[in-house]
Amino acid sequence: MIKSKILLLLSMLLTPFSTVAAVAHVHGVATLQLALDESLLHLNLSSPLDSLLGFEHQPRTEKQKTAVRHMADQLHQAERLFRPTLAARCTLKTYSLESPVLETGKHKEHDHEGHDHADLNAEFVFYCAKPNELRDLEINLFSYFPGLLRLKTEAATPRGQSAAILTPSKRRISW
Repeated sequence: MIKSKILLLLSMLLTPFSTVAAVAHVHGVATLQLALDESLLHLNLSSPLDSLLGFEHQPRTEKQKTAVRHMADQLHQAERLFRPTLAARCTLKTYSLESPVLETGKHKEHDHEGHDHADLNAEFVFYCAKPNELRDLEINLFSYFPGLLRLKTEAATPRGQSAAILTPSKRRISW
């Protein structure tokens, strides 16, 4: 029963967001949706590449290629970027990153010149040994991506839905 409620909340939360996310593209602002489904904490991050890299086109210079590799390396270390309540004992289970700058080869015949609004979409799934202890999530993205100024968050948990706007000085969403 609880699982079906969480899945319903998650679908209600994510469906309208994906429609809005495709339209809303503001540099310096990213969105994070989280949902707790039994012992799995799902995080969906969507950000303009400019907020993470300082540019949104295919990397042209060695410096830009290095910046893309650095961004991917940082995002691969999700346990540093997202810190769930310690008592919940959460560990990263899976993650995926999606962005035109990460897909080498596919876009060589398609010129991205003039595409000024490229995004990164990422999904992170944490397994929480004690999900009932999960009360908040500290977000450390601001430390690794100085171009990120605000993070709009939405949460769906067994305790209900909540939202917050996080900044470099306010890095925690609670529910």
